[in-house]
Amino acid sequence: MIRTLFAAAIALFFLAGCSGHRLETRQNETYDFSHLKTVAIVHPEIHDPRTTGAQQIFDRLIAEEMKKKGYTVVKDRSQADFVITYHLGATDGRQLSNDYRVIGIVPTYYSPYYGHYGYSYVVGQSTQSHEFSEGKIIVEAFDPHRDNLVFWNAKMTDRLKAFKTREEREAFLKKVVEKVFASFPARKR
Repeated sequence: MIRTLFAAAIALFFLAGCSGHRLETRQNETYDFSHLKTVAIVHPEIHDPRTTGAQQIFDRLIAEEMKKKGYTVVKDRSQADFVITYHLGATDGRQLSNDYRVIGIVPTYYSPYYGHYGYSYVVGQSTQSHEFSEGKIIVEAFDPHRDNLVFWNAKMTDRLKAFKTREEREAFLKKVVEKVFASFPARKR
């Protein structure tokens, strides 16, 4: 299970690509955001050098997004008004599609009562299989001072592909973080 999580995080980091994402966000409408000033960003403790790079990039991008929204990012979660945590994952899938094509025209049979019936189409079916990888990021914002109440969460899923450069990959991940946090309320000053 943990090895699968490691591989999933690595796949998200190295293969992230864009093909039409699905984004879901939820917010507790009764939660008062006005007292929030400081945020700590945490992720599950995984001591594997293969995932450290991805987590460092997401930590930095989420921190930048929170600063743009007016929050102060702190390292110590005990000093934070709220905490953001995230989980990365990837799954492999297969999509099947059927294709029907006319592969020929053949004459039909002759009947002494009805005459010649004409021609019929011969239709063939082929099944295509397309394998893909899909990445997912799940983000939660919770209040550590109110029994870890989750007041905002988001989940984004997207098909993955390889990028040619690290800069392309990081630009894409920045767009992902911006989209995920688009509905997160900015701090009122």
